[in-house]
Parts: sequence; C-alpha cells; structure tokens
Amino acid sequence: MDSIQIEQFSKELERLDRFESIIGTVLVNRNGLTITSRVPRSVNEKKIGALAATIFEAMETAIEELNEDIINITVEYDEYQLVVIGDTSQVILVALIEYNIDLGIILIEIEESLSIVQEIIKNDEIVNK
Repeated sequence: MDSIQIEQFSKELERLDRFESIIGTVLVNRNGLTITSRVPRSVNEKKIGALAATIFEAMETAIEELNEDIINITVEYDEYQLVVIGDTSQVILVALIEYNIDLGIILIEIEESLSIVQEIIKNDEIVNK
C-alpha cells in the first residue's frame, strides 16, 4: 500500500472520530500488521491489531462449515467494546467503542468506512493494472 492510500485510509478513520462513543480505530492487514490507526496513546495499536486479526481468522475457520460470512465480531471488556469487522479482502477494521452504548448506528458507520477503504483498494488495483 502506498502513502496516498494510507492517507486516504487515515481520513476515513478520522471521519469515525466524530462519533463520541468511538474511542479509537485501527486498520490492519490480515496478518494483524497496522496500516494506520487513530487511538489514544494508552492503547497499544499493534497488540489490538494482532488480536483482531487472530480473532477474525479463528472465527472464519470455525464457521467455514456453515458457509456463512462474518459480519462483525464484538468482544466486551470492562471499560470498552472491541468491534472487529472485515471480509475476504486484505483489511480488517477494528474499533474501540465505549461500553454501554447502542451499537446500531455505530456499526453502520464502521461498515460504511470499511466499504470506503475497500473501494480505495479496488480503485488502486484497477489503476495499477
């Protein structure tokens, strides 16, 4: 991924910052390596990315027999929720969200951000062919 793509990804994560209930976001590749992030200093983005990729891969393997796709995975901690969303593409979007909130609208926004990121990747692949 080039610097222009990463800048576009960063702008999309910045858009999610407008939602007060979103503590931070991390965009990682399928191996869990951070592409870009917007998290507080107290959050280790590398660990969150590796954890999210591992969780996502494990769930994909576990439900393979069901012929279903994972839409999102939510893990609840004492102080926040970790939402992991991805698909069969190269990237996984991770969001740290306040604990006691309604996830409905937030999940829609996170899914939209992932779609935008995927479109950026797709457009770059078309241009570079």
